[in-house]
Amino acid sequence: MASKSSQSETVKEAVSAATRAISGNPELEINFGGMGSSLPNPPNSLKDLTSFRGKADSIACIEKYRDKTIKINSGVEKINSLIRVMEDTRVEILGSLNYPGVASNLSAKFKEKSKLHESFEEQEDQLEIALETWLRKTCLPNESDSQSNLFLKYWGKLFDSQGEEFKKNLIDSLNDQARFYDIAENFLKNLNIEDEENDSDDNDVEDDSEQEEQTSSDQNEEEESQESDSSDEQESQEGTEETDSDAGDIDEDAIVDENQEITTNQSWLESLVGQTTNFTYKVYTRSFDEEIKAEDLCSPEELQRLRKHLDQLMGPSKATISKLAHRLQRFLMAQQNRSWEFNKEEGMLDSARLHKIITDPLTALTYKVEKDTEFRDTSVSILVDSSGSMRGRSMTVAAICADIISTTLERCNVKTEVLGFTTKQWKGGESRKLWMEDGKPENPGRLNDIRHIIFKSADTPWRRGQKNFGLMLREGLLKENVDGEALIWAHDRLARRTEQRKILMVISDGAPVDDSTLSTNPTNFLDLHLRQVIHSIETKSDINLIAIGIGHDVTRYYKNAVTIHRAEELGGAMLEQLTDLFKVD
Repeated sequence: MASKSSQSETVKEAVSAATRAISGNPELEINFGGMGSSLPNPPNSLKDLTSFRGKADSIACIEKYRDKTIKINSGVEKINSLIRVMEDTRVEILGSLNYPGVASNLSAKFKEKSKLHESFEEQEDQLEIALETWLRKTCLPNESDSQSNLFLKYWGKLFDSQGEEFKKNLIDSLNDQARFYDIAENFLKNLNIEDEENDSDDNDVEDDSEQEEQTSSDQNEEEESQESDSSDEQESQEGTEETDSDAGDIDEDAIVDENQEITTNQSWLESLVGQTTNFTYKVYTRSFDEEIKAEDLCSPEELQRLRKHLDQLMGPSKATISKLAHRLQRFLMAQQNRSWEFNKEEGMLDSARLHKIITDPLTALTYKVEKDTEFRDTSVSILVDSSGSMRGRSMTVAAICADIISTTLERCNVKTEVLGFTTKQWKGGESRKLWMEDGKPENPGRLNDIRHIIFKSADTPWRRGQKNFGLMLREGLLKENVDGEALIWAHDRLARRTEQRKILMVISDGAPVDDSTLSTNPTNFLDLHLRQVIHSIETKSDINLIAIGIGHDVTRYYKNAVTIHRAEELGGAMLEQLTDLFKVD
């Protein structure tokens, strides 16, 4: 009987050959299981083989029926995302119509995908799978599945309301990719999906505004009633909450007074940054900046797929890092364990010394008293450079380390946050477009749309946040990096925590780079700002700042930093740095 490994290799060879044949490209490269792989490793069970072949057939259909020079650009990210869903379905429909065997495999793949969505509580959240279900049912004559049709209970009538003429045009356009995109865009815009989301967002903004106005009104009344009491504690705290426009007038000595909570908002750190040198950091516009949760950047199905991919990539790295993580866990647990004081006159009887009474009955009984070892409450924030240069092994290892270390620290009751920073677009995005419309003023300052990502917040349990770490591997997420503003953002999130000890760990593989900003400002513009921010945190904040550079010397920026030359060294470096900081003062 052939071994499992030889069977797996046979399946790989057969699937690769079939995929190349269907795609019409004999040079098409098919990889299995590794980083950037086309497909996962073949399943052990024969019943899952049809679905696996469906995944390979999907790759073949993309290669055969998609013109990669035609781009999706509706101007609305949500619409673009849904057009991509429809495009993926389009090429699979064409493959199903032309090849009966492919149709069977793709149907099995779709059924497996449908099962992943059965646990959704809200049908509104099933838009993407519902859209794919409806499109397959509309364009494939024999496509009928009671399980997948459940997704159409909420969205089906809305899709069908476009009319039979639209369905006919959609079917006729399957072989014309550009025309299909136009029809899909009009179809999605007619659904008013974007308007519904915007209405919801606007309501949230209005509610927040009302709360802020009420809070402001209450504070004004409180200030008037306490105007004569200059030493009142509440007034002192409000003094630290001035707006950004007043931050430059704050006296530095007042900011760092021991009686004040010095790390409550961004203006505190930004005001210190402005005082470090004569250099002034500017931002052309913040209108297009984004702070977003990882789960909002892609569909739940894709998030689950990326998580599975990360699990497959862990391999030997997981074993090595887990071993180091267990060592850190034992170290932390030892610090938190209780100890005993002996030779006390009262307390618990010291049973270890009872034998002395037998040899000498006149020996006095001795007692022991239990005491707690001091271990300060701690919160750790891991800030990962999510720029394009981290793509590949560096980002994979960073995701694995963040995953394993966060669950290790959680077992030791240490709150852990994992954040990422990049930009929304290459070379400027909407910020640059606005700058060009305004006549291209000189030295505009930061000129790109920044994106700050929350992979896992400090209060989110690891079991709920673990699914998000796979997003670090998503193609197209990693773009450019504005490190200084990311540090301010991560610092201020951590500063609002109530724990006694706070640690901010930065993982990066290079200096800040944003082509749009650097092409319109002095070449050291982002570099100077990063140095200012680091200096302010290291000299004025009570947060411990440490950095790890992957193939990049970060010691020229950070006082407490190490540089590693291979991504595989990251786990050991992170745990060594944390162990040093966790030692009892």
